[in-house]
Amino acid sequence: MASAADTLNEILHQAAQMLADKEEDFLNHQPAPGRWSPKQIIGHLIDSAYNNHRRILLAMNQDHLRFVGYNQVDWVVKNRYQQRDIREVVSTFLAVQQHLAEMLSGLPQSLLERQTTDHEFDRMAMLKIPAGAPASLGFLIEDYLFHLVHHLRQIDAGFQAEWQLGYQPGTKEFRLP
Repeated sequence: MASAADTLNEILHQAAQMLADKEEDFLNHQPAPGRWSPKQIIGHLIDSAYNNHRRILLAMNQDHLRFVGYNQVDWVVKNRYQQRDIREVVSTFLAVQQHLAEMLSGLPQSLLERQTTDHEFDRMAMLKIPAGAPASLGFLIEDYLFHLVHHLRQIDAGFQAEWQLGYQPGTKEFRLP
């Protein structure tokens, strides 16, 4: 099984190459009112990294996997990603993700595999787990990686990266469109 940190670092390597090949006009373009530009998607991934970093840190010292959510649309607006320089947004995205990968590299396997039925992955995860079913911190991280690749594929439909870690049965069968 690949480590979460190695998997995230590989996704970042591929994302950095993909983003470097994109024109600024493309990254700034909002496809429709109320739809995010690629630059705003990258901003959302910054916000998501901050939130998931906090969740993972909290999970180290609690026996459940319940976390406060955040208003994703509101954060993208308040952080003014669309008005910011694309180079700054991309460099922040890469730095925040690398910071998360460094923290992930130090997580013990026992913590990643520790099971609980006290979670909210039925409402907060992209890869839903029914309420009361066993889940782990490893699954939260795996779901985060899926979320990351999902949004990078919104920027470039040809973006390919492995995200499965194997912490939750059935994720090997789940594929991005």
